[in-house]
Amino acid sequence: MKKGSFAGIVAGITCCLAVAGWAAGEAPASAAAVKTGAGLSEHVLTASRQGWKYQYGAYGQLIGGVRRTDCSGLIKSYLWWTGPKTNPNPRLMSVAGSSTGMLRSASVKGNINLSKTSSLPRVQGLILYSPGHVGVYVGGNVAVDNRCTGQNIKVQPVFGGRYRWQKWFKLPQLRYPGTGFVTCNGGQYYYENGQYVAGTTKSVGGTVYKFDASGRLTSGSVPASARAASAAAGVYRRVLQVGLRGGDVLALQRKLTGLHFMTADNCTGYYGPITKAAVLNYQRKKGLSATGIADLKTLSSLGL
Repeated sequence: MKKGSFAGIVAGITCCLAVAGWAAGEAPASAAAVKTGAGLSEHVLTASRQGWKYQYGAYGQLIGGVRRTDCSGLIKSYLWWTGPKTNPNPRLMSVAGSSTGMLRSASVKGNINLSKTSSLPRVQGLILYSPGHVGVYVGGNVAVDNRCTGQNIKVQPVFGGRYRWQKWFKLPQLRYPGTGFVTCNGGQYYYENGQYVAGTTKSVGGTVYKFDASGRLTSGSVPASARAASAAAGVYRRVLQVGLRGGDVLALQRKLTGLHFMTADNCTGYYGPITKAAVLNYQRKKGLSATGIADLKTLSSLGL
């Protein structure tokens, strides 16, 4: 991997969900929390601050008193997190093993033109890709990746940096914001149609808010009721596919059951072959891309 260095850019852009707020020494991720792009961003930045090391094939295990991962393992460590004193558990969630496999598993992806900042969506927790390597976009033009032995975790700019990222994608196992406020380490961001607004003022619910170039709220206070409304409205939606579990999977199964694509006894909250077949049949009937993956178009068609 190419070498590079970047310092001081992290301040003010680390992000996490409103319900997260780790003190020093605590876990960088919650074992029980819904996995989100914002949560992944916080996790990898915490891993950088804690000095995690590179080791091929590792995914966050404590080895010699230090957490170790490879590039994709840094992402997996968040998905499989079990706590600050234990090793991540790969049985918690199914995820592609390699950087290329992760890219192939994604239904939402695009190319990065390093001469055009608009080619990278303003979404915290996007996965960045170059052949054989992945990292995490944490917003504010910042990428975090576990580079290689001797270099370890790097925090560098995407545009204007020395590493040349080629593609971005949304990891299917994560939920990403739609429209609403997201609280991030003492600051707030406002997502609109899937991207945070930046360098602008915005009227939301009759209140005018101002956001700086990084997307951080600089004037106006987001009331708790607005944050609750965003959560209730489902600010975070993830693409659903085989191997995932959760209330959103159960909601999908119940919707498909109501439409007679599957039966109530298979509404378990686990996305397995039966759910995939039901989604595939629904997609074919509705003229959607027939993949068996409940992407955002499929979920919207179902009213989810």
